Amino acid sequence: MKKCFIPSFLLIFSLMSSSCLCLAGPPPRHFFPDHGKIKERLVTLRNWKLMEEFNLSGDRANRVFNILKTFDDRREDLILKRKRLYRDLRNELQNNNPSDERLRNLMDEITGLNVELASLSGQEVKALEPVFSLRERAQYLLFSERFAREARRLLMRPRPAEPGVRNRNRP
Repeated sequence: MKKCFIPSFLLIFSLMSSSCLCLAGPPPRHFFPDHGKIKERLVTLRNWKLMEEFNLSGDRANRVFNILKTFDDRREDLILKRKRLYRDLRNELQNNNPSDERLRNLMDEITGLNVELASLSGQEVKALEPVFSLRERAQYLLFSERFAREARRLLMRPRPAEPGVRNRNRP
């Protein structure tokens, strides 16, 4: 009886704890891999797909990846700066009496960062001129749009529903 009790207890306990976790809703943020790992995997996947689509190898691949890394780093810096500015803007607005000058400055900085972020794609393609032909740069524009769309789809994909439970994320 004792030999049968322990495995049964462990089975029941694990089923109860997993069902409680499922009923509790989405897992907290700390259950997901950190941003750095996701970014690293996306960059690796992008580079692998670039090598495949553009038949990149050796020095040419390194030159392309170095150019893209420069723009990836710049894009990430601008996004982080923009997040801080939005946080500052929210804090100012929660203040009882924010100064118009401070609000105007924050809004101007956010707008400037948005313009700079929007121009990065064009700068990136221009920086690829020494490595890619005109046709390849045009193909790269299509590739980068397609890859970004696929990455968003993969990252935002709803979790599969439990068997017998209707998934609310699907029509």
